[in-house]
Amino acid sequence: MKHNLKRITSAALTVLLMIGVAACGDNASQAPASSASDATTAEQSAATATADGPFEPYAEPVTISWGVQASQVQQFFDGDTYDDNRWSKLIKEKLNIDLKVAFSADISTDAYRDKLNALLASGDLPDVFRWADRNFMTQAHNAGYLMDITDVLNQYASDNVKSYQSRFPDSFEGASYDGRLYGFPYMNDNFHQAPFLWIRDDWLANLGAQVPKTLDEMVALAKRFTFEDPDKNGVDDTYGLALDKHIMVNNYGTASGILSAFGEPNYNQGMSFFYRGEDGKVKSPYTGEGMRNTLELLRGLYADGVIDPEFITKDTGNMEPDILSGKYGMMYHMNWGTWHPFNLTFQDSGVVTKPYAIPTQPGTDYKAGILSSKTGDVFMINANCENPEAIIKILNLYEEVCVQVQNDEDYITYWDNEQYRLSPIYVGIPTELHAEELFEAFETGNRDALAGSVKPLYDQIKSFEDGTEFTSSGYGAWGQMFLDGDKGGGSCTIALRTYRPDGALVDNLMSVDQPEIFMQNSSVWESMMQQAFTDIIRGDRPLEYFDTFVSEWLAAGGQECLDELERLYPAN
Repeated sequence: MKHNLKRITSAALTVLLMIGVAACGDNASQAPASSASDATTAEQSAATATADGPFEPYAEPVTISWGVQASQVQQFFDGDTYDDNRWSKLIKEKLNIDLKVAFSADISTDAYRDKLNALLASGDLPDVFRWADRNFMTQAHNAGYLMDITDVLNQYASDNVKSYQSRFPDSFEGASYDGRLYGFPYMNDNFHQAPFLWIRDDWLANLGAQVPKTLDEMVALAKRFTFEDPDKNGVDDTYGLALDKHIMVNNYGTASGILSAFGEPNYNQGMSFFYRGEDGKVKSPYTGEGMRNTLELLRGLYADGVIDPEFITKDTGNMEPDILSGKYGMMYHMNWGTWHPFNLTFQDSGVVTKPYAIPTQPGTDYKAGILSSKTGDVFMINANCENPEAIIKILNLYEEVCVQVQNDEDYITYWDNEQYRLSPIYVGIPTELHAEELFEAFETGNRDALAGSVKPLYDQIKSFEDGTEFTSSGYGAWGQMFLDGDKGGGSCTIALRTYRPDGALVDNLMSVDQPEIFMQNSSVWESMMQQAFTDIIRGDRPLEYFDTFVSEWLAAGGQECLDELERLYPAN
């Protein structure tokens, strides 16, 4: 696919090109002037490299710098740090490559985004870093900061790594410009991005309550969780439903599941989701009747005291202490809730929080928005990296250790409990892709046919289900259980056996090609949305103010964006 390349503002581009790019590692050189120079850099590197194989170690050490997506999810063992850990030691031992942390920034807040944007302005990008923002990627590509890795990948990738190009063509197309590859995509099946309703087991049991199937039942349970002392501590200190200050823009604590129940497919990354409605026109889910209904429901819950009045100060970072202390009974979240934040209460007190299908609105077809597989995260390489083949070799090593899996010990050591995040680049094939295989193995009770990377998952889930003694990966067993566990009703089970057959999953219409007006104004639109929705929920403005917000959004480039999307993605 030939991308419809978008331009950053001429002033910003001028500044970027004047500043230039700092070299990878500690060697300085000027940024290439164009994408053609990117290809030349990669070809020269490949031509001058020694004739070695995908796993051949360097005779002399080389250094690779990387940008760390720091996270509260990250588990450290044996004194590991981002600078010195099991992966940095393995990469040094096997490949003679030294890792250098260029920066680390929290991915659960805006810190990582802000850091990359600052580095984009200066051009001082690390050798390898991960990011999903196609606006950022296009700007970096247009400025000549990203390496064309087409040739170096083909020359140095192992056969297993190369095979992903044919197995996941959309992901690779999404990381390409004019047929050339400018990053290695984090491949996955995006169904796991759909929202689920996560509910504390102990509160359900304490109140003798049932899992809600409808939106009205969810509201009723939220009120019981607020007013009937579900934690049995005799103190009025609980809220039925958690809400993040961003309302519709975050990984968890959003109202995305409510909006989905009202029939609007949406994704929790702000006003970047669009779909084609029943009338055949491109729409934003945040400007229709479903969004109005969602705000009306939230407004009522807030007025009734079911939503924390301090939600306007809570994001996913400072919401975590409240989750740990047992402040919230329910929360909308994607499929990885057991990995974070519900691991906090499980590890602290053994409290289990489970995922359930979105409570529906009778008479309405619920819809869950997911991103196009073309727009996932991408591992990008600095155009001036002197040894890009080293990064591909690390990728090969990861594939062998964590995907092919020669033994369970390696899997537990290098993948389990979020350890894979300590590798600067990795194959993003999460367990969701193996869900169907796992279901079949659970039904037959036979793991023999499972792929190497799936067998340990089967064992982990069975250890939790059967109540057998946990290994060092016990937390991982619990986390995996509510992703893929058949008996436990894992989120993947729900997505594949409920959402997908019901036709509830809707891909984002906008994938790689983005209207210039969207790239220029999306952050402004999100600010407009957050302020308007916050005011409506808190009662500072009437519900009718929603119409004003829609009119202002359309006038602020929203209509132009819709028109451009009609052109970029014409109806069949």
